[in-house]
Amino acid sequence: MSERARSNMDQKSGQEVAKVVPREKKTKTLPKTDSRYWLARLFRNSYQNGGETALTRDWCARISRAGRRETFNLGSPNRDAAARTAQKIYTSLLTQGWEKTLAEFKPKAAKPTHIATVGEFLAEVKATAGFRASTFTVYSQSLRQITAEICDIGDQPALDENGQPKRDRKKRIVYLSRRDHQTGGRQAWVAKVEAQTLDVLTAAAVQRWKLAYIEKAGTAPDAVRRATNTAGSILRSARALFSERALKYVLETLTLPTPLPFAGLKIPKMGGTRYVSRINTHSLIKTARLELSGEPFKIFCLGLLCGLRKREIDTLLWRQVDFHSGQICIEATELFQPKSEESFGAIDLDAELLGLMRAWKAKDKGEFVIAPDLKPQKHVSRSNYRCTRHFKTLYAWLKGHGVSDTKKLHTLRKELGAVLASEQGIFAAQSVLRHAQISTTASYYTDKKKRITAGLGLMLVDPDKA
Repeated sequence: MSERARSNMDQKSGQEVAKVVPREKKTKTLPKTDSRYWLARLFRNSYQNGGETALTRDWCARISRAGRRETFNLGSPNRDAAARTAQKIYTSLLTQGWEKTLAEFKPKAAKPTHIATVGEFLAEVKATAGFRASTFTVYSQSLRQITAEICDIGDQPALDENGQPKRDRKKRIVYLSRRDHQTGGRQAWVAKVEAQTLDVLTAAAVQRWKLAYIEKAGTAPDAVRRATNTAGSILRSARALFSERALKYVLETLTLPTPLPFAGLKIPKMGGTRYVSRINTHSLIKTARLELSGEPFKIFCLGLLCGLRKREIDTLLWRQVDFHSGQICIEATELFQPKSEESFGAIDLDAELLGLMRAWKAKDKGEFVIAPDLKPQKHVSRSNYRCTRHFKTLYAWLKGHGVSDTKKLHTLRKELGAVLASEQGIFAAQSVLRHAQISTTASYYTDKKKRITAGLGLMLVDPDKA
């Protein structure tokens, strides 16, 4: 080929490129009803195939109209044909609207989607996730609370035989308290909350709930801290219902909103939770030995000297006490399931407490360490304790001796953790309290019980007067 011919070909190719480039630029000004508008806006969706990312055969386009956007598979690997289909779809949107356009070009999206209600979702999670009954109760109560407060659902009106709200003599509507299990108030409230669809739990709505919850506490720093911690706890519990474990089988039967509730939500970190001891442990034990007796004294000893949790004390069986090795074995029984694998374990007993327990066992004929010898209700969701009367007696006594915390029995467990950490180290406290992570012990249950100073105060003493 001659140099002149090659030069002419290069010039022609350059002209063709030049023609193409301006053409691509012009598509930006073309109307959406022109198929050429869509040429530069086509793409292929990606999907996973055997661990590798692959692209669909056909072209796709995202088409927006009237505040809504949908992705359409245009059904052709040919770019020009796909662009013409995109043009038809947009023209249909202009003339017929979304409903008819989706019915023609994307039938699956045209079908109304039923977003699961809170009640449907909770029932499916309960049936498939395998949460412990008590754990699921905490999670579901948290989700209901957030939903109710977002939707402003309070006490529900009492209904007459015709399904109309009852009224008193002054024609005022009679409301049932949502805290009352006897009159049906609780059931009516739950029914109204569980009828709400999950799409009410938008990111913005949950964020507003969180801020409003904390704001209700006022401006006092300690009140704000407590409210922040509580809000974080409620949100974590509700979010757990949307974990991978919880949703493994739910998505096969229910349609959930996208994005999922609580996705991307920033949950407040727990602040200021370190236990600060206000108890003179030795004095409290001596006073309890003189003033307490029977079952309340047993509970006191198991809580403060062994660090047992309330449920562990309530269901403790005599066969779990090994008098030969001087240990209490926390294990799964027909009445009790430890909260985690780390909660299993053996707790060493002081010789003095072991002697007391021998005396208690000699007098008791039942299978439970704490009387009465009645089994707790099984397969129930909320906490039902056998020894409620004895717990209340002990709480009243503790309150009279300066233990003002809400969870007074748990305060005894914290006090044991503080003593162990101070006297024997943080790992000893973790072992006895049976925490899964050392960070838990360090964050919540430790406190120095000994005075620690550098001794520099001696420099303040006048040597002439010393």
